[in-house]
Amino acid sequence: MKTPFYRHNYRGGHQVALLSSGEPFFAAVEKLIDEARHFIHFQAYLLDEDETGKRIAEALIRAAGRGVRVYLLLDAYGTKYLSKEFVDSIENAGILFRFFSPTLVTKGFQLSLRLHSKVVMADGEAAIIGGMNFADRYHGTASKKEWLDFAVSVRGPECVQILAILKRLWNKTFISRGESSREIIREPLHYPDDVKIRVLQSNWYRNKTEILKSYRSAIRHARERILIMASYFLPGRNERKLLKNASQRGVEITIVLAAESDAPMFDRATQFFYDFILRNRIRIYEYLPSNLHAKVTTVDGKWSTIGSYNINHISDYASVEVNIGILDEPFAVSFEETIRSIIRNDCREVTFEEFARRRRWYSRLAGWISYQMIRLGMRLMYQLTPKKNRKQPL
Repeated sequence: MKTPFYRHNYRGGHQVALLSSGEPFFAAVEKLIDEARHFIHFQAYLLDEDETGKRIAEALIRAAGRGVRVYLLLDAYGTKYLSKEFVDSIENAGILFRFFSPTLVTKGFQLSLRLHSKVVMADGEAAIIGGMNFADRYHGTASKKEWLDFAVSVRGPECVQILAILKRLWNKTFISRGESSREIIREPLHYPDDVKIRVLQSNWYRNKTEILKSYRSAIRHARERILIMASYFLPGRNERKLLKNASQRGVEITIVLAAESDAPMFDRATQFFYDFILRNRIRIYEYLPSNLHAKVTTVDGKWSTIGSYNINHISDYASVEVNIGILDEPFAVSFEETIRSIIRNDCREVTFEEFARRRRWYSRLAGWISYQMIRLGMRLMYQLTPKKNRKQPL
């Protein structure tokens, strides 16, 4: 049998730890920042000017105060509400700060490539990559549960590639030499855990479609089970066909979605596909306690992917995304059990009978309209987002 694509170019020698949203994630990020000695790259879609965002900003300011070179890159649309005073406090601390892709961005509109990845790296030795933004809703409070999401901390030789991605995004054209990132990892560390990983990118402008390809390959080669936890789930025609084929050959497929989403139009469009999913013997669960923001998958208890990539064409064609692909059976088995525990304790299953009860002509119409509007919007973004060496959609 041909070796699956997702086995290619995975490197051993890594130490990997799973992080979930809430205090464990933010404590890990703060610790990484506080232990940095030489440089920090911090790139994210959103850092809010709230208690959690200020906590992380203060950690970056502390790092700059002890002589660490700090690069802070935030998406211009995701962070469009930051006050001048907040930005000034960052820049006055000596942090090298800029917005990513401010072209055609206003408080209610954006039309350009977006930085949707969430990556924090310290000294080229350790990185945290995931789907969480830096805001109170991902931390939670005593009265309100955090949005559900995941990240991984990574140490090992793949940090060389992670740093290369961060530098390329930071070192825009015409940046001054004093602001550019020129750090090099000369002797990457190897760890006895020997976890095999690969950093995966989605950047249509740079013709990078590694995350999409890894998903397609993993689904195509799945033999036993696929477990997907997805926010803003709107798979393309090819992905739907792959899921259908996998189910027909006996693969057990489970998809966990949000019961209530912060993006109602996306939620309606996703429910438009419930009939297709259920007809193909794919089980659907809805997460109840809070918004589900996770973008993770495990396949056959062997392969996992965790990061910022949503299974939709916005992530494919209009966003910069970073995921970590993990080819390690102990990690995948443990992570799968974590997800199944969430399913048992915090989810409800959507059966054909329940779907038929909740389905009304107006909900079907709303789902169809939402799907068509999102589809049109994605086509416009594909046509209008500048890119190098444009290729046809995959």
